Amino acid sequence: MEPKISPIFMRVFSSLLFVLSVQFSFACGWSVSPETNRLALFKAQRDGFFKLTPFYYSADNYYATNTVSSVDQEKNCLEWKKKLGNGINPDDVHKILYETDSEQFQTAFENKTLKSVFPKNTFVEALLLSKNKALLNYILLAKKLEYGNVEYTKWESWDQVGSNYKNYDLEDNFDFEKKIKSTKDSFLKQRYAFLALRYYFYAQQKQNVMQLYDSYFATESNTILKPWALYYNALCVENLPLQNYLLSKVFNSCEEKSFAVLQHYNWKLTEETLALAQNDEERSFILSIESLRNPAPDLKAIKAIYELSPNSLFLSFLIGREVNKLEDWIFTPQYTNDGTPSVVFSSTDWYENYAKAKEENFNKDILYLRELEYYLISIREQTSGEQKDYITAAIAQLCFIDDQVDEGKKYTDLISSKANASIQMQKNIQLALVSLKQDDLKDEKVQNQLYKYFDSVENLVETDHGLFKNLYSLYRIASSDFRKKGDVVKAGLLWMKSDIKNEGEYAVYSNPYFFSYIGYFDRNASVKDVDLLMALQQKTDKTPFEKYICSGTIAPNINYYKDLKGTIAFRNNNLELAYETFSSMPQDFWEKNYEYKNYLNENPFTPKILQKQEERKFDYRFNKTDFIAKLIQLKKQNTGSSNLQLAHAYFNVSYLGNSWMMTAYDWSSGASYTDYVYGDNTENEKKYQNGNYYNLKTAKMYYEKALKMSKNSNEKAMASLMIFECNYYDHYAELISEEEEAKNPFKAGKELVNFYSVYKTTPTFKKYNCPLLKSFIN
Repeated sequence: MEPKISPIFMRVFSSLLFVLSVQFSFACGWSVSPETNRLALFKAQRDGFFKLTPFYYSADNYYATNTVSSVDQEKNCLEWKKKLGNGINPDDVHKILYETDSEQFQTAFENKTLKSVFPKNTFVEALLLSKNKALLNYILLAKKLEYGNVEYTKWESWDQVGSNYKNYDLEDNFDFEKKIKSTKDSFLKQRYAFLALRYYFYAQQKQNVMQLYDSYFATESNTILKPWALYYNALCVENLPLQNYLLSKVFNSCEEKSFAVLQHYNWKLTEETLALAQNDEERSFILSIESLRNPAPDLKAIKAIYELSPNSLFLSFLIGREVNKLEDWIFTPQYTNDGTPSVVFSSTDWYENYAKAKEENFNKDILYLRELEYYLISIREQTSGEQKDYITAAIAQLCFIDDQVDEGKKYTDLISSKANASIQMQKNIQLALVSLKQDDLKDEKVQNQLYKYFDSVENLVETDHGLFKNLYSLYRIASSDFRKKGDVVKAGLLWMKSDIKNEGEYAVYSNPYFFSYIGYFDRNASVKDVDLLMALQQKTDKTPFEKYICSGTIAPNINYYKDLKGTIAFRNNNLELAYETFSSMPQDFWEKNYEYKNYLNENPFTPKILQKQEERKFDYRFNKTDFIAKLIQLKKQNTGSSNLQLAHAYFNVSYLGNSWMMTAYDWSSGASYTDYVYGDNTENEKKYQNGNYYNLKTAKMYYEKALKMSKNSNEKAMASLMIFECNYYDHYAELISEEEEAKNPFKAGKELVNFYSVYKTTPTFKKYNCPLLKSFIN
């Protein structure tokens, strides 16, 4: 990992650039999408939710999914089986209709090789019977039409250049009307009508589409072709409320077109569309469609749909959306580093006064949560079966979001033991939340029970990748709870586990490197915590819980942790512990790992700030053990010269120096820098070595000691100049507005005055004197 460098560059007055030759580094931070960052723990499902997958609450326009419902295709295959007899395997029908390239089928037919190309395919065998010739001819035409109806329209054969396969103009070569009328078989007649209807739709012959629908599909029919035909027919209707009404009927009656329906639905025509509905059930479909794309609180719609259809599948789904909204609005700011929900409304002002906005929105969201919770409690007893279990799980989750753990446990216990697997999975998530909030997290039995809850969800991930979001969220909350109990080690490993599960979008742990193993602990651990982490890494008889949280997260090389321990000791000014730790490591570690050889490669006893670019040498063999040993030796000497060298060293281990990687694992300019993984580290960095990293406090202390103790005027000149530098960068360590600068302008101080008077004959003065520098003297 290369150290990050803030997009905000160092703020220095241009007048100093020529004197001090400050080298700037530009950086890039990184972040992930709001949807990746969003927390969501509630993913209970009812049978039938699959077709609604694109409409789960999301920060994106639609919820991303790589799977689509095949229910409609399966129904179509069963219709062919019913036509051709029970000897037909529906999977064979699916292979020909949905998995076979149209050109492959056409070529096999022309070469009389259908049987050999599709061996033991019961559908092909049936089509080749002489009595089914008409059905085979229909399939051939349908396959030819695929060339005009698929996105990747073929204009020639790429597999066989020069193939005699042709995609002819059907209007010139095929009379749909004649074929439909001449076909006696009602099954085929309707299928030819559907091919024609779809063809005319793409040819933009709307009147023909509507005529075909009225003639062959308007009457009651069980075929899957009816809702497919109704979809095309609806899009040809110019009356928009009527188009909406017809689309709502498609939405309810088939699965394949659900996503397309919402793409074409005309919003803000609710009342006009509802006026066309024939019954309460149809009204509930319309209100459901209207709500599926609403990112704002929508309890009003839920109440209306419940009155119309209390056991509606859509009602359950919309309740789940509301729970997910509240998780985003309350959990995402609480457990992630971004600070805001993934969905922020334009009317919400987060940036003028973030703390105030966060508090106001939290209070508003909690009030809405309780309103939703109380409403669900009020209707729960009037529901039954799967609907009741689903609503019970939703109530429990709302309780947990509101930190009502006892109430949440009460409703979790009310979930039936016969509830479907998805609701049982949700129950295990909620039992894990109860344990995290109420049990002794230091108890081995409690930890191992948590592992069982985690594992129960892990086992379902293979079949539902959407559960990665739940695991990411659950482990993020678990990490926070372990941290509150003082267990930084397990908190850190769970945090890493959380990132591993983050929907695959943040995949740093799929190819782990040095910093990914220590990043959390760099930000949060003490020396004692690192000792406990190393003990866990070396432990041979790990518990099931420990094995699980260590899998993919624990560093393979204990020296990663030793380096961190020594670095933390150095930040704490404990040179003896830093030396002891670094000296226990392989002494070539800093040449072979991380980015040390690229960033620890200059003399730390020559202040970078005074060097011109051409003077800098990058061939210094930096060894942390030797560096700390020299600091200890210099402190013992306690002379003017030794204190000046110490001051240079501490200047260089600040963010302005050439050896900042002794203190930090990443670099920023001193401005607040927030990354997705660990958040803003500025407050921690301000404390490094009692304020040395940003404010040069330790360096200044040793320069002042050198100035006081030294008998050498050249050393005093250098100390005076560098005290000025420390004061200057201390003053501008924080972003200062013009107004603040006017009230509190930088003042050079007596050290710079002495530099230009007392020490003006020294070699140091002659080397660094400059009119621009002198201009700071008032």
